[in-house]
Amino acid sequence: HTDVPISVDTYKSAVASAALSAGATIVNNISGLTFDSHLAETVARHGATLIIMHMRGTPKTMQQNPEYRDVVLEVGQFLQSQREVALQAGIRQIMVDPGIGFGKTLEHNLELIRRLSDFNFLEAPLLVGPSRKSFIGMILDLPVTERLEGTAAAVTACILNGAHVLRVHDLKEMKRVARVSDALKPRHAMSSVPQFG
Repeated sequence: HTDVPISVDTYKSAVASAALSAGATIVNNISGLTFDSHLAETVARHGATLIIMHMRGTPKTMQQNPEYRDVVLEVGQFLQSQREVALQAGIRQIMVDPGIGFGKTLEHNLELIRRLSDFNFLEAPLLVGPSRKSFIGMILDLPVTERLEGTAAAVTACILNGAHVLRVHDLKEMKRVARVSDALKPRHAMSSVPQFG
């Protein structure tokens, strides 16, 4: 389907450029524009959408005793500053992702999900990826293959707390969860989704 937007998950400008030239329209950047100084310009040149994610450290080091004074405040400040970097580079369609599971403890992840509405000040669509994450496994003491119900609960909480876009593995089931969660949202919250201009 050519009407389905394709996203590439990369922090390398060369990979992003190749993928965007091949038809991708979204770049998901786990480093929040901190690993490759040319990535923002590449995304802007292609007129693509950028997802800025927060991660403490690198994929190899991120879970080595991550500490925050206030995880929501610090993640919010990072997303705000990197959104400004993206805007300065000429990117006009930006989503932000607090990076559930990327350099966060169980309690950090839970606090971020509980306080997702605190990120409204960013005035950008909020993307969250709780699907099958290890924090669900810690709560339920279950392997990644048995986290469907835990993911459903996390997706519901994310939507009710302000997420606009969810990254999931179990599409059919989570689409149903999202439809019910959207129906349960307060009416005033339904019109608060930031729109791309």
